[in-house]
Amino acid sequence: VRLRALPTWCTLGMGSNGAFAEALSLDGRAIVMSRRARVQARQIYVYAQAGLLGWDGPWRDVVRRGLNDLFEQYMRDDGLCRTTLAHDGSPLDETAMVYDQAFVLLAIATARQAGIDEPTLEDRALKLRERLLAQALPDGSQREAGSHPFQSNCHMHLLEACHAWEAAGGDADWASLADRVVELAERHFIDSEQGFLREFFDEAWQPAPGDDGTLIEPGHQFEWAWLLERHARARNRPDLSATARRLYAQGRRGVSESAGVAVDALNDDFTVRSARARLWPQTEWLKASLLLAERARDGERTAFLTDAAAAQRAIWLYLTEDGLWRDKRLSKGGFLDEPAPASSFYHLIAAFRQVSETGREEGLEAIATLTLR
Repeated sequence: VRLRALPTWCTLGMGSNGAFAEALSLDGRAIVMSRRARVQARQIYVYAQAGLLGWDGPWRDVVRRGLNDLFEQYMRDDGLCRTTLAHDGSPLDETAMVYDQAFVLLAIATARQAGIDEPTLEDRALKLRERLLAQALPDGSQREAGSHPFQSNCHMHLLEACHAWEAAGGDADWASLADRVVELAERHFIDSEQGFLREFFDEAWQPAPGDDGTLIEPGHQFEWAWLLERHARARNRPDLSATARRLYAQGRRGVSESAGVAVDALNDDFTVRSARARLWPQTEWLKASLLLAERARDGERTAFLTDAAAAQRAIWLYLTEDGLWRDKRLSKGGFLDEPAPASSFYHLIAAFRQVSETGREEGLEAIATLTLR
């Protein structure tokens, strides 16, 4: 990360105007294509997180340039963020996805936490939060734009953004919003009988009809387990820790023992829906296993650490020597031949952060030797 990926993505992967590339070819060429707001926000998060982790590269300049481009090009007059620009910078899709707003909030919070002292940062975040709260449904949930209006995923990233604002010294309403999202997860998103998390729902927050309602993504089981365990510690809720461990166990059912990777999708009877394995579920497996290992004991702790080592081996399958990565591992081995997506860096840096944090915990010093390049 420090020696190759971070320098590569802020030079070859960033334009002079502060706009991040959506993808780089495996020989380092920026791909000409439309640019999503979520990728810009994720890359700002990456470099702010790099600063927090002690990278001595030009992260401050990268974050400031990225923020300027995000604010000037993607933010609408109402304080919300449009979803996509054409390659030439002209607006391509004015839709304000909740998912994208969550990543803008995460990027601003992490920049502030890293010490980027821009006077308008918090004002922008508060205006955006106000708009999200104003459009919330009566139960506090968010209706997402697009073909899946009732979903768990946009709420997951909103929870992550709220946690980031709590860490950055935000007001008490961030904690209240985080609590509301966790309540929605417990009440609607997580199956009360089997303890797995669903992706899509109808307007009554019952499983969506057809295949949408039976989809389970192992990567999201891990990602929610990580978030809920962090929330449980912040709120002193052992019951929520138990929920997180159960989610982790259900996600673990999506790890292919033969391939050694977490697959993309299961059905709700835990049969495999898609044996393809993207990079990001491997990083979420690593994050969750390390975090849960910190407070586990004896055999459970050993199992989590064994899983962490397996998840790290899985991640290494995807990485190249040049600070890039492959994204989609096919069911029979090998990878889809395509450029490296910038969006994966968010997952990688978050995993690197968890490796660093867990490595500092007493008794887990050996984990500190793990690196993601």
